[in-house]
Amino acid sequence: MAANVAVILIFLSLICYPKTTQATYMAMQATNQTFVESSYGPGNIPINWTASWERLEDAVSLLCFHHAYALHNYTASSKTYAGHTMNNTGRVDFPARSGKESVDKNKPVECKLAADSAQDLPPSFQAMYCTVSWTEKPQLSTSSDAGLQGLCAPMSCIEREVALLVETGLLGIKPKTPRDVDYIDCERNEDDARSGALGIISTIAGVSVLVLVLVGTMYEFIITVYYTEERKRSLTAASKCGRFLMCFSAYSNTKKVFDTRQSPGQLPALHGLRVLSCLWIIYGHVDFYAMFFNLSNRSEYDGRRREWWYFVLDCNNMAVDTFLVLSAFLVTHWLLNQLKKNNGEFTWKDLGRHYLHRYWRLTPVYLYLVLLMLPSEKGCQTYWWANLLYLNNYFTGDERRCVGVAWYLAVDMQMFIIAPGLILVMYKKPKLGVTINVLLVVLSWVFYGGLRQLDPIAEPKGVGNSYFWTPGRMGPYIMGILLAYLLFRTNSKVPNTRATKVRMLVGWAVGITLGLVATVMPTMLRAMTPWPGFEIRANIGWSAVERSIFAASVCWIIYACCAGYGGIVSEFLSWKAWLPLSRLSYVTYLIHSMHISVFYGIFESLIYNGLAWVVIFAGLSVWSFCSACMYSLAVEVPFSELGKMIIPQRRGRQPENGKAPAPTGAEEPETLPLQGTVAWRTDATVDSPYWSPSYYTETRPRKSSHLNVNLKHSSPPESHIFL
Repeated sequence: MAANVAVILIFLSLICYPKTTQATYMAMQATNQTFVESSYGPGNIPINWTASWERLEDAVSLLCFHHAYALHNYTASSKTYAGHTMNNTGRVDFPARSGKESVDKNKPVECKLAADSAQDLPPSFQAMYCTVSWTEKPQLSTSSDAGLQGLCAPMSCIEREVALLVETGLLGIKPKTPRDVDYIDCERNEDDARSGALGIISTIAGVSVLVLVLVGTMYEFIITVYYTEERKRSLTAASKCGRFLMCFSAYSNTKKVFDTRQSPGQLPALHGLRVLSCLWIIYGHVDFYAMFFNLSNRSEYDGRRREWWYFVLDCNNMAVDTFLVLSAFLVTHWLLNQLKKNNGEFTWKDLGRHYLHRYWRLTPVYLYLVLLMLPSEKGCQTYWWANLLYLNNYFTGDERRCVGVAWYLAVDMQMFIIAPGLILVMYKKPKLGVTINVLLVVLSWVFYGGLRQLDPIAEPKGVGNSYFWTPGRMGPYIMGILLAYLLFRTNSKVPNTRATKVRMLVGWAVGITLGLVATVMPTMLRAMTPWPGFEIRANIGWSAVERSIFAASVCWIIYACCAGYGGIVSEFLSWKAWLPLSRLSYVTYLIHSMHISVFYGIFESLIYNGLAWVVIFAGLSVWSFCSACMYSLAVEVPFSELGKMIIPQRRGRQPENGKAPAPTGAEEPETLPLQGTVAWRTDATVDSPYWSPSYYTETRPRKSSHLNVNLKHSSPPESHIFL
């Protein structure tokens, strides 16, 4: 009883104590060293909890701080729970002392059971098991040594609060040498969330979709077996219910997904670019996510950064910029040719349909995934609205993140919203429009560099606000707009002469050089330099422009493949096997990180090995694409088909004289189409349900001496090219 009274008195004194500082969490990090010495103190000097609260009240919730105080007191006492707690606070060794990591931590369940059995802790107290990764302070050491330590922490604290309490010594652990918390991973009790209303909502969503797929498949089977083909078409066309059920038929949708026929007018090289970039991202995440789990040989894992081949992992995030270029390229081509067809007219109604098509195309499967993650993801429970509004790239903290990899969706959607304005200006006032777009590229460099300068988290190996925020990522997107405008404006007239071949050869040399400079050079410099800790990506100027350099290389590949000068590269990227995988790449990107986390979570500890990483990557890639096929058949394709039923299609308006304008090729018969004429298809038998690349129709004259492209679009492009 006396102990309870003491706790209550301390609790009331903390509430009534006047505020003496407005320090934020980021300011606390800068003064942690002084704070630790004054509050934690050497030689087991008791913690000054009142002074600690003064410093932490703006960064740590009162409930979290109160539970940390109670946990510390009971740990320091001779209570039964104290022994359990200390046993669950693992010892940690660092490579600087022992040459290898040594993590002594017990099962997380022991931490929670010990808390449940404690009689004197506050009734609201619940324990969770956290793994802390320590790293040396960068200003004191250039090494990347790290150590892991396990501890029990109050479940009322979020990871950011636990990190601050650990760094300041208030949870009873403190490294002997100055170190920072690299990251904290806490295991929370998910059963309570799953048994609540959110779990019910998630279950209903999953079961409802499966029922619709089953009923739709049975409906198609019945009308296929018992009715003639003509009767089947008449029934489906006359009945809205029948059309609705047919949208969910797994049989028809499977044929659409795995159809490898190339429609007349496709640019098949974009399929290969999309799939390879998606695989590149998966491989990078297989390596990156390992650092958040218990690696037994972290020294070897960190040492791989100085290997020459590390560039494959070091720059894999540039696949994002590949997709930004492709997305902008396709949207711009479609809109420019709609403007040309409609004599420059693009009404507010057209703009509304433009946005509605895009939102409907991306959101259903995305929302379905958010619903499935509601029971287990705290960020989804609180900030789901940010995902639906495509603003989630501005909510990137651990406690606010929902479907973390979907930050790119927000960037792409935000650029998609402003793209029509940029394109309209270029169409009506070319010089002004091009100037504005070029200035935006430069401004993106300035913004990215400035944010890196101000963002304390934006280390070369880390990701801060500069990585996620749209203004710093728009450079490659704008370059895709400019590439599409160049093709549209010039009709891609490339004389079919020896001089053209020489220029294209020089273009390939420049494009390859730019790609190597942006990807391989930083890693090679790190491996070859005699200066420890050298990192060119730490240079703000380089980090601001490197993505645009890489985007320029991607732009050249697209242009060369369009112009028929892609050679073996174009043939490889145009392989028919890429087509089904390309259709699945959107969902694959959304779900692959969950598969990686589930796989790593099976093991108590991981051992880094380069060959093992490749094997894991191959298995997880197959797993992700197979799972994506299920999601696509159940949600993505059906809702794309539903969109055709409920959203009016955009049609080009006829000229006032009632005659369609003559194609450009009629004016210049001695030109060769740049892989032909772009024509967006809306029939449900080939590619329309998917975010497809532009389609190019082969219409080559018998004799020609130039290359030319005519781009004609009759319906909306499924232009979302994904990470």
